[in-house]
Amino acid sequence: MPSDDASLQRSRAIRTVEPSLWPVSAGITARLRDGAGGLFALLFLLAVLAPFAAVLGASVMEDVAGSDAVRFGLGGWLRVLTDGRVLAAVGNTLWLALAAQAIALPLGILLAWLLGRTDLPGRNWLEFAFWISFFLPVLAVLQGWILLLDPHYGLVNLGLKRLFGIAPFDLYSSWGIVFAHLATTTVSAKVMMLTPAFQNMDARFEEAARMAGDGRLATLRKISAPLVLPAIAVTAVMGLIRALESFEIELVLGAPRRIEVYSTLIYAYIRQDPIDTTGASALGVLVIVAMGFLALAARSLGRHDHHATLSGHGRPAVLPLGRWRWPAFALVALIALGLTVLPVGFLAVSSAMTMFGFFSLDRVWTLGHWLSVLGDPVFMGSLRNTLVLCLAGSALAVALSTVVAYGILRSRRFGALLDLATWVPFTMPGVLFSLAMLWLILNSGATALYGTTASLVVTMALAGTTLGVQLIKANLKQISRDMEEAAWIAGAARWRAMLGIVVPLSMRSIAVVAVMSFVAAARNIGHLSLLVSSDNRPLSILQLEYVVEGRHEAAAVVGVVVVTIAVAAAVLARRLGHRLGAGERP
Repeated sequence: MPSDDASLQRSRAIRTVEPSLWPVSAGITARLRDGAGGLFALLFLLAVLAPFAAVLGASVMEDVAGSDAVRFGLGGWLRVLTDGRVLAAVGNTLWLALAAQAIALPLGILLAWLLGRTDLPGRNWLEFAFWISFFLPVLAVLQGWILLLDPHYGLVNLGLKRLFGIAPFDLYSSWGIVFAHLATTTVSAKVMMLTPAFQNMDARFEEAARMAGDGRLATLRKISAPLVLPAIAVTAVMGLIRALESFEIELVLGAPRRIEVYSTLIYAYIRQDPIDTTGASALGVLVIVAMGFLALAARSLGRHDHHATLSGHGRPAVLPLGRWRWPAFALVALIALGLTVLPVGFLAVSSAMTMFGFFSLDRVWTLGHWLSVLGDPVFMGSLRNTLVLCLAGSALAVALSTVVAYGILRSRRFGALLDLATWVPFTMPGVLFSLAMLWLILNSGATALYGTTASLVVTMALAGTTLGVQLIKANLKQISRDMEEAAWIAGAARWRAMLGIVVPLSMRSIAVVAVMSFVAAARNIGHLSLLVSSDNRPLSILQLEYVVEGRHEAAAVVGVVVVTIAVAAAVLARRLGHRLGAGERP
């Protein structure tokens, strides 16, 4: 290309005219570049480690009675280690998480295999339904299921009681909480992560098994599942981490029976009078250590490159289901509808009811709640806060994730350090991250940030770093450095080459990260729970406050608005290409 020849001639001319100055200037440039990269790596490391350091520091700092001073002490640790509530909460946390994952993982494998490897009718639309389910706000979906399965006025229980004299479903129980996890994001997340792995498999492996006499399920058990075992292992570990971080489901459904998990216990420590920040932080440190081991396991499993199932000789065909085609379609469609249309439909129904769950009133339906909520300045302020939080949070998350992902792959000195640092936010549950940011704000002299939307924006951006970096990094690995080097030879600075070449080529994954960060900010509760005030409260927290106060009708109205935002973002993510370059399906 002429431009390349001209750039090469100019580069040679510079070396020829100034042979003595070239090595010096190149060395200075390299040192400045390394220094800037090291400074950025250090600042990023400090930013992600600051919440952990805050929790660790708060766990050993106690208030001195009668003064504003603090002193070193282990009283918080002693209270946590001797409090029977802590042991019960940890046991409940483990039981609920493991029970939900034990059911969700086999089901997710089966659904992902049907969607990714078989000729299931309408599999593209069914897969999109699971995407919708993943994007739906947990609390909104939960309200829909409460209207159906509440032990007193749930429609399903009322119908069964009239027919058989029993009301067997109790959503406010341990198994009710497990069901709520399955009905929100637990199953859909596994389908989203595993379906691309099944889609990229070489069909020759399965054809060999079929020729050997194995049936469809035997082929899944012996061939398909073992070949995607690394993806299954990562999905299982990350699913367990997310289950252990759950907050709002246990807060709403566990309260009537006093079923506490560690996240709701930390929340209770902060909300009680007097506030027990030390005890909450000590419990948080124990949780972070456990989460850290799980995150390292997920990172280690995700780095293995064996079990390759797609090559230049591969043929990604689908497996015919034969006579099981339509029964399998009915099963998948029923689950997809149960995760999306059913709860959202009843959420919308409950928003137009005179009293939530009561169909025997003389006047069952009304738009009064919609008029009341939409005309309330509190709602309009929360809507404005939500939009600012989503737009600013997603923009900051995209910028931070892009720069960090680029630094991981392009920096020889600091890449490994940056990669390890990105997993730190993943080890901190939402309510604990919120506690850490609150402690930092109140003890760093930046108290003016409390109650501002800026504090929420920074919190959401840091919390979403792990997922954003991993998605963008996967796309950057496919971009050769030759194009950047050509820009450098042409005289472009490194930052200009990144913005002009790398960012446009990575725009697909960047856009997906932006949409996912937008939705995460719109529906998040745990990361924001301790940082909100009446001035910066988003819609998700407003809905939670309505539910806790028993104003289910107003909460349903807010839930419908948040669901609308989430579904619109899910459709946008679908259009932008959620498979990150997986190509067309067979």
